[in-house]
Amino acid sequence: SGGPVPRRRRPWPVPCAGFPRRIMPAQSRHRLYATWALLLALDVAIQVTMKLAGDRLHGIPPGWDWAVAALSSWLVWVSLAGYVVTFVLWLAILHSSSLSAAFPATALVYVLVPLAGWVLLGEKFSLWQGAGIGLILTGVILQRDTAPPG
Repeated sequence: SGGPVPRRRRPWPVPCAGFPRRIMPAQSRHRLYATWALLLALDVAIQVTMKLAGDRLHGIPPGWDWAVAALSSWLVWVSLAGYVVTFVLWLAILHSSSLSAAFPATALVYVLVPLAGWVLLGEKFSLWQGAGIGLILTGVILQRDTAPPG
């Protein structure tokens, strides 16, 4: 009975690209999907909120007055709180995913933020942006299928 104690292993393999494989228990898989959805939605909301905060600083030259005005904006503080929450969500994702597999999926923010700018802020959306989004989505899909197991 004096033998080495075996290492504890995860009950399932690390999923590829941050997305779970079928062998992960359904409850864990659903939790991971929900965490990803919340992370992406919150990250988009943060970027939109920061844009609105930045627009309110228009006309104030960069410097002390600009910094005071920025730190006085509730939009900036909401955004900073959002960053703290996304940090916690990212840690939760990394708990059940390898970094090399999960990180490429964060590129979905580069798809969602321009779309949010177009839909919510009335920003222009060009054919080139659409093509770039298509390339990003292709890269995320290709990475998902070729990511090494964690």
